[in-house]
Amino acid sequence: MRNVSASDRINIGVIGCNGMGFSDLTAFLENPETDCIALCDIDESVLNRRAADVEKIRGKKPANLYKDWRKLIDNKDIDLVIIGTPDHWHCMTMVAACQAGKDVYCEKPLANSIEECNIMIKAAERYKTVVQVG
Repeated sequence: MRNVSASDRINIGVIGCNGMGFSDLTAFLENPETDCIALCDIDESVLNRRAADVEKIRGKKPANLYKDWRKLIDNKDIDLVIIGTPDHWHCMTMVAACQAGKDVYCEKPLANSIEECNIMIKAAERYKTVVQVG
């Protein structure tokens, strides 16, 4: 992995570490500009297992492990939030991440209704954040 200056690094936090949330993180970590500094999952066994998995990939565990997604959003060092939660949590967590000035990668489907999609689009526009759905 090539050296990248600290100012060019993207600090990632993941909300929902099982399944696609961790798969998305693994893809992000293929880029030397990225660091996973925080994980959040309500299941502590998943949280600990994924922290160990990040350590295997990058040689160090994320510094912050949360069971409450709001604490991850409040972490000022996080630049990008990956949302890999069940669908019904996408809208609330994405809007909160945008309000906190974080860019977002959200798993599909974006939301459970057209109205939720409209709310999420308005949040990204209002807070001038970058949002990608995959």
